[in-house]
Amino acid sequence: YVVGPPGPPEGPMDITGIHKNGCKIAWKPPKDDGGCPIEHYIVEKYDTDTGIWSLVGTSPTCDIQCKDLEPGKEYEFRVRAVNSEGESDNLKSLRPIIAKDPFTVPLPPSAPDVVDWSEAHMDLEWKEPIDDGGSPITGYIIEMK
Repeated sequence: YVVGPPGPPEGPMDITGIHKNGCKIAWKPPKDDGGCPIEHYIVEKYDTDTGIWSLVGTSPTCDIQCKDLEPGKEYEFRVRAVNSEGESDNLKSLRPIIAKDPFTVPLPPSAPDVVDWSEAHMDLEWKEPIDDGGSPITGYIIEMK
């Protein structure tokens, strides 16, 4: 019976919920725990601009919330399993991600048309934007001068 560091976590790494400041990272436990229980996982991010790996954090489970990404930057990730005998090799993300919100500012609606009026009121109609930016329109701001 031989004990040693664990094998690498199983992939592929699953990166979801990407937004401008973070994402969620998940993976599967290693096939080989080295004969000892996995204590935790070490997760790191790679900033493709600086070429530096830095700690995202440690997790006792097979997922972690990454909360300190810089908007617009490209990142890769890696994770290692840790037991009492040491650290595994890395499981790396398959491709880089860009820290950005999954939606953008919508296009403007059509120009408003006056469909009814009196001295005290005015009814307006307009067509919704052609592109909602990837998120439902929740309201409009109407201004007059």
